[in-house]
Amino acid sequence: MNRWPERRAWRWGVAVLVVVGLAVWLYPPAHFWGPRPYRHPDGIFGVTRGDFEEDMLPHYQLSLPCDVDGLRYSNAEDMTGPMGELYLHFTTSQECLDRILAEFGAVPAQPSAMAPTDDAFPFPASAVPDMFGWRFDAESYLVFQRPGDPVDGDVVALREDEGLSVYLRARYGY
Repeated sequence: MNRWPERRAWRWGVAVLVVVGLAVWLYPPAHFWGPRPYRHPDGIFGVTRGDFEEDMLPHYQLSLPCDVDGLRYSNAEDMTGPMGELYLHFTTSQECLDRILAEFGAVPAQPSAMAPTDDAFPFPASAVPDMFGWRFDAESYLVFQRPGDPVDGDVVALREDEGLSVYLRARYGY
């Protein structure tokens, strides 16, 4: 009896499992790790720090000391040095945002409310990678800034029915 078709099917099955395993390893399903990462701007060649809470947040002198919902993030680091940018989007309460801003050292910008078309608005369309899907369509946003060395940052928040929709960018070494 010829076992060649069975062996070939077995080999194809193993090959498919290896390819699927490699794909999950390179782009892991977000629900395995908690916060949902955006796809890295540099694709599979992107460099990023390890764990979100233990490595990334402390690197950017940032913490999330209270409840946030729908957390999405991206950490884009420079391959040639310590420079990097952390992008976060989440919804939260005013009290929680106040705690996050205080711990991050961010203060209201001047003016504290800006339209996305204002020159001083921290997130012009060219400043945010397209894959994040960040759109600033409201008439005005609350704007906060963290001047600092080596970490600076920008925060914009929009009041919505379910709380505040918050967009945060922390930059290390710029």
